Order: sequence, then structure tokens, then C-alpha cells
Amino acid sequence: MSVEQEAPSEELGERPREPGPLETVFAGLRKLPDTRGAVEGVLLFIMVVAAGIWAAQSGLFQLNPIQRSSVFLLSVSAFVVPALAEELAFRGWLRRGAPISAVVSLLAYIVWHPLQTWLHLPFGRPEFLDPRFLSLIAWLGLACTLSRVRSGSIWPPVIIHWGIVVVWKALYGGEALGG
Repeated sequence: MSVEQEAPSEELGERPREPGPLETVFAGLRKLPDTRGAVEGVLLFIMVVAAGIWAAQSGLFQLNPIQRSSVFLLSVSAFVVPALAEELAFRGWLRRGAPISAVVSLLAYIVWHPLQTWLHLPFGRPEFLDPRFLSLIAWLGLACTLSRVRSGSIWPPVIIHWGIVVVWKALYGGEALGG
């Protein structure tokens, strides 16, 4: 078999092989966002914070700050779970130019939250069943999905997710009213 027969040629109209999901995850971990991706990440983070402020003002949250001495441990643990773990699971495999995959990923992320509660999983929380709280989860998921797809890096959505969880748990004790 000649070399020409072994490797597909773009000149012959054959497309190069698309990377698999794991290759896409590792590529997203290796890639840092460019300036545009970082700025968009900050703007998306602000969008989610604004939704959280609205939720707090509408009475969904009640201020219940944790002890200052607990913030460091909370920050470290929230980085690993849920931020990094969920971003890798739900958005790590996303690529640019795959809108259906992005929508499926976003919907799976939203459904994952009440599913944790229904199945009595360790991170399941009663507020995950509240439609108002799920709307915040949807905003967070949308921001993280857009950030991942637009930047090509997993790090902006990880940081967005991490920041929101730390603020929620540090200022509101990680609960919504009735949670």
C-alpha cells in the first residue's frame, strides 16, 4: 500500500478526522483563553451575578454568611466539586460549531441538579427543585456553555462556576429560602 492510500488527502476532498470527546476535553484543559475569551468570561460572570442579585432582592435568598475562617476551605473544595468536575462532565467535550451538542449539554446540566436531589445523592439540595433556583442554574449553565464554546478553553467556565458557587455558599450559606 502506498503512502497516498494510507493517509486521507484533503486535496481529494476528504475531511480530516474530528477529535473525539476525550481529545476535546484535554485540548480544553491545555488551552488558556485569549484576551477576548477572558473578557467575555468576565461579562458572562457579571450576567450571572446580576441574576443572583435579582434573586436575592426578590427574596429567593436570605443573607446567611459563613464564618470567615471557612471561606478558604470552601473556595478550594468548590473549585474541585462542583466547578471543575461539572464543567469537565457537561462542557469539557464541547467544540465550536456544534450548537446541538451545546444545547444538549446545557439541558443535561440543568436536569442534573434536581436529579441529584431526587436520587438523594450527596450534593443534592432541596433548592434544586425550586423553579426559581433552576432558572439561576440555567443562567449559570448558559454562561458557562457560551464561555466554553467561544473561548475553546475549559478555564473560563470553571472560574465562572467556581466564583458563583463560592459567593452563594459564602454569603447565603448555600441555601435558598425553604432549602
